[in-house]
Amino acid sequence: MDPLTNAYIDLLDDEMLAENIFSDDGDLKSSYVFELLTVQEKLCEDMKKAVGVHDDEQLQSVNLNKKNVNKDKLCEWLETACCILNLFNAPVLRCAQKKIEKLEAEKINDLKKIVDLQEKLIEKKDEELGAVRTAVQTTVQSEMNSYSTVLRNTCSKALAPSRMKAAMKKVEVEEDRSKNLVVYGMVEEKDENLEDRVLGVLEQLGEKPPILSCCRMGKETVDGGPAIKPVKFTVAGTDLVRQILSKTKRLKEINGYSSVYICPDRSVESRRAWKKLVDEVKLMRIAEPNRDHTIKNYKIVSSERGDLKFYIYIFII
Repeated sequence: MDPLTNAYIDLLDDEMLAENIFSDDGDLKSSYVFELLTVQEKLCEDMKKAVGVHDDEQLQSVNLNKKNVNKDKLCEWLETACCILNLFNAPVLRCAQKKIEKLEAEKINDLKKIVDLQEKLIEKKDEELGAVRTAVQTTVQSEMNSYSTVLRNTCSKALAPSRMKAAMKKVEVEEDRSKNLVVYGMVEEKDENLEDRVLGVLEQLGEKPPILSCCRMGKETVDGGPAIKPVKFTVAGTDLVRQILSKTKRLKEINGYSSVYICPDRSVESRRAWKKLVDEVKLMRIAEPNRDHTIKNYKIVSSERGDLKFYIYIFII
């Protein structure tokens, strides 16, 4: 069969007609793409002009079936379209299909490689995590063993019978002191009845608690005058102790009892700390006579005289 030739096909390169439209790597040569588009545009323009339409979408049978379009012209257009489809478009589509299949295969292969690498990375991370876990467990176990040893040694010393006995004794002493009160400034008399004398002091405060025990404390004082040893007495509970202490300041205003005062039964250490606080308060009252300085809960409380909202706490460590 002779090669197809007409006004449109003649616009194509001879090599294209010889079906040499692909490069060595299987891609359509770019110069041929331009030629094919030129032929296609030429064909469409002539057809629209002949049938009197303006858009490619209007090239339909209803418009092509015109009296001014003869059979020869339709045949020429048809054979040109068939030539383009058979010789160029179809091979290009088949080539494109092969390339798409190749790309899909490569994509699948790449995905497999990615999955393999991820699995290897996960295995590596698991190995590293296992190593870290083992190291942490070893370190923790070692530290726990050390801590256990130290704790065992410390507890054995802390719970030694001698220390336990001393601690229990200290607690018992503190509990015993919580129900005791000490009266200072009550001159000692010969053949005195201490309980009656203590009750006499308490009656001045409006209190008549049962006294469980009563005795003088300390050594005899020999200084040419009467001995003034403090008197320790015990009441039934700590509530009575707090109640009596809350009223003890009244003694300063009662004739014959201004030099008598009542204090809690403190340990030697507590008495030393209290004395230190008292000395400090005395110095502060001299240095700041316009302010009030008192002791509350083993703390010195200073405030502007008449102003109850301003406090300065000095903590004794």
